[in-house]
Amino acid sequence: MLGSRERGGARRRLRTGAAVVLAAVLLGSAARVAPAAADPLPINPTVTATVWAHSPTTAEYRITGGYSANSAEGDVIVRRTGTGAYTVTLEGGATTGGVAHAVAYGGGPVHCTIAGWYRSLVAPDLLIQVRCFAATGAPVDSRFVATFTNRKQIHQGRLAWFVTDQAAPTGVRTLPATYRYDSTGGEIRYERLATGRYQFHMNPHPPSEYGHPYFPLTHVTALGTSAVNCQISWPDHLQVRCANAAGIPVDARFTVTYGVRIDLLGHSAGPRFASGTLYGEYASGGLISGDSYNSVLADYGGARGTLLGTGRYQMTFQGTGTTYGTAFVNAHAPHFDSQPIRGHCVLASWFRSGADTVVLVNCYGWLGVPANLNARISYTTWPFA
Repeated sequence: MLGSRERGGARRRLRTGAAVVLAAVLLGSAARVAPAAADPLPINPTVTATVWAHSPTTAEYRITGGYSANSAEGDVIVRRTGTGAYTVTLEGGATTGGVAHAVAYGGGPVHCTIAGWYRSLVAPDLLIQVRCFAATGAPVDSRFVATFTNRKQIHQGRLAWFVTDQAAPTGVRTLPATYRYDSTGGEIRYERLATGRYQFHMNPHPPSEYGHPYFPLTHVTALGTSAVNCQISWPDHLQVRCANAAGIPVDARFTVTYGVRIDLLGHSAGPRFASGTLYGEYASGGLISGDSYNSVLADYGGARGTLLGTGRYQMTFQGTGTTYGTAFVNAHAPHFDSQPIRGHCVLASWFRSGADTVVLVNCYGWLGVPANLNARISYTTWPFA
C-alpha cells in the first residue's frame, strides 16, 4: 500500500466483533438508507469517513495502519457477508441523514454499489453495505473505497448531497428534507425523463469572485443490490443516467454529492483537495484534455492529465501531496445527452509524488473492454494537512 493512504493519529475505541455480528443478524441483509423519521435515537452528530477496504476475501477485519479515517474516532471494521457483499462498520458513527459512495479499487473491470446504510441496533455504530460486481454483472469479491458524510456546514463554495427515494418517480419529486442537503438553502427535486435517465433541480451556484463559474465536483453511486452503474452527465447538465452491466438503461435509485470548492466529504476548508475531469472521448495522439479545481490554488487548474493507454489515465493534482488522503473516480456521460453511456471507471491506485498527488484510473466499456471514457476524479487529504 502506498504512502498516500497511510492515515493515522485518530484515537481508537476497541470493541469486540460480537456486537457487529449480532447487529447484522438482527437487521438481516435489507438495505435501509439512514434518513428515517422513526429513528428512536435523538443524537445526530456530523460524521465523515473514508475507507480503503483492502482484503476482499477476509471474513472480518479491523482496518489498521491508517488505511481509513473515521471522524467519530472509532475503528473501521469490514465484514464480508457473501461473494462481493460487505458491511463497513464505523464505530461510534451512529447518525442519520448523509450520503455514501463506493468505487472498486485495483484496476480490473469491477463496479460497486451502495446497498444501504443504517444505525446498529446494539451499538452506537453506523453500518454501510457495499456490493461489487464483475463485468458480467455477477457478484465478485473486490477491494473498494467507500466514503460517508452528513456534513451540513461549509465555509465557502457550495455543498449539496442527496439520496433518491424512488427509482421511477411520477413527475417532478421534491426529496424529503432528511434525504438531502443544499448549503444554498433550496429544495432538491428530481424527475425521470426516460428509463434510467433523471434530471435533478437545485439552486444555481453562488457567484464566483473570479468572474467565471467554478468547476463543479460531482460524484454518483447506484443505490441497491443489483449490478447497476450510474453516472453524471456532461459536467454541469444536472442529469444522472443508469445502466445495467450490459449497458441497457435501467431505473435505479442513486446517491449524489455535488458542489464547488468542496471535497467529497463536504470539507471546504482545512484539507487540501482537488477535483477534475478527463475528456477521454476526445483523447488522441497520447493526449487527453480536462478541467479541474484545486483548493491549493483556489481557482481553475492545478491538474495535469496523461493518457497511459486505452482507458488508462493519470491525473496529477499539484500541491496536494501529503501522507494522508483518499481518491475517488466515476465515469461521466458523453458530451451529447443523446449518446448512450458507455461504461465505468475504477481506481487503480493513488500516491504522493513530491508535492503532488498522482491518481491512476482505468475505464472500461460494458462487459469489461478497456475504453476511453470521460472520468470525474477527486482527491482529498485526511485528516487536515
